[in-house]
Amino acid sequence: MTTTANAILEEQLQVAERMLHHLHRSWEAVQPDLPMQADGVRRLDDDAIDRLDLFLSRFGKLQDFMAGKLFRALARASLEDTGGDISLLDTLNRMEKFGVLLAVDDWLEVRQLRNAFAHEYLTDGAAIAENINAAARLYPLLPDTLERCRDFQARHILRVSGNADP
Repeated sequence: MTTTANAILEEQLQVAERMLHHLHRSWEAVQPDLPMQADGVRRLDDDAIDRLDLFLSRFGKLQDFMAGKLFRALARASLEDTGGDISLLDTLNRMEKFGVLLAVDDWLEVRQLRNAFAHEYLTDGAAIAENINAAARLYPLLPDTLERCRDFQARHILRVSGNADP
């Protein structure tokens, strides 16, 4: 059985949309905790820590999935030569060219934040609060980017392939 680049892209989009659905649920749950203050980190109860941890985890996982799988699937389905797209930065630059990313720097900031979550220890309240607030500020970038992926698919991939149904 052969799987086409368009079918792989559609599958990756559906996975990203499911992940976004769960991230959005976590986003809604953390609203009472935002914005986070450094001195408030020490006073978080277990339920608030669980809510924030789940939000940050889902945020990082969706960002990782989009950069590692979805963007590459979108590039392959675009029918452009992506053989030179070796690094993540190559892929991000292509996504900016496609209009999927408004600015590579925004996505690099999200990626850097995701890396900070992975190496953050619960000792520095100011850093924890700063990262939580940064994730809250950058949260809209993920659904907006996913929407632009769908738009690019509709305008440039489905239209070219003659398959108007995503």
